[in-house]
Amino acid sequence: MTTDTLTVVRGRFTLVALLLPAVVILVAVVAQVLLLPAVPAVVATHWGWTGEPDGFAPAWTVPLVTAILGLGLPATLFGASVGGLRRGDHGFAYRLLGAVAFGLAVLIGGLGVATLGIQVGRTDADAALPVLLLPGVLLAAAAAGWIGWAVQPRVPWRPTPTMPAAEVPVRAGERVVWMQGVTLARGGAVVLWIAFAIGCLAVLPVVFFGDLVTAIISGLVVVVLFVVVATTLRFHVRVDPDGLTAVSAAGWPRVHVPTQDIVSAEVVQVSPFGEFGGWGIRWPGGGRQGVVLRAGEGLLVRRRDGRTLTVTVDDAATAAGLLSAYAALTPARRGD
Repeated sequence: MTTDTLTVVRGRFTLVALLLPAVVILVAVVAQVLLLPAVPAVVATHWGWTGEPDGFAPAWTVPLVTAILGLGLPATLFGASVGGLRRGDHGFAYRLLGAVAFGLAVLIGGLGVATLGIQVGRTDADAALPVLLLPGVLLAAAAAGWIGWAVQPRVPWRPTPTMPAAEVPVRAGERVVWMQGVTLARGGAVVLWIAFAIGCLAVLPVVFFGDLVTAIISGLVVVVLFVVVATTLRFHVRVDPDGLTAVSAAGWPRVHVPTQDIVSAEVVQVSPFGEFGGWGIRWPGGGRQGVVLRAGEGLLVRRRDGRTLTVTVDDAATAAGLLSAYAALTPARRGD
């Protein structure tokens, strides 16, 4: 791929994932601030299936939440991707993230403006939700996402060639164990904690000013976000006669490939977003699974049923060699 193509990929991604969302949210927040004097001090912020309001908050929280979510979420998606783009990564996931960032900005900004707009001139917070309002905002967000997708060039990811495993001699009955730890890349950790902080800030108005049910649901969302972050920060990887095991330092989740299921083990160069669409335990489709915590060296294990597992870890050549040696000694392999 030429340098000019990569420059275009990075430039278009920056446009749709960061610059356009910032403009949309700036316009939306200004519009909401201008509407504040014309709406009740406490406004409806959530409506039930019948269109009647069932959640309320001070009017000033609407532009605040719009700014936090509308700027924070696209910036988080941009921050999660820009490092890989600078390294020369590319692919479907980057294009999708850019489109999602732009669509989210339009969705969040549009909902904020609509929330205050339908309550202009009222003295209470009993405004019913117009039937076509939500579909209209969703349609606008989808259109923005499509534009964000179309603006970016189609540059699919092409995997790099695999590298051979190291020679690790193992005799039948001999037990050799290989262990390594892998920590989430600093950029990924920062992005995840920022996303967690944004989630906390966004639900604070709901917790303090919303109804009990909404507050409980919001609190559970924060807990889930924390669990996702905490279980993604570090994994322990082990190769022994039983096969390959990768387990979070928190004890869960755990991924295991038995030795008898292994056809081959190889060394690869991993692009988290280009190949897997992000960090953590990933299932990008096509029978592929990944424990991806950083870019760079990784271990690729091919299973007998055609599925693969990729684990980013140092000294992958030794792990691949030991797995290959154990797989060759198993009865299932010897009988092939």
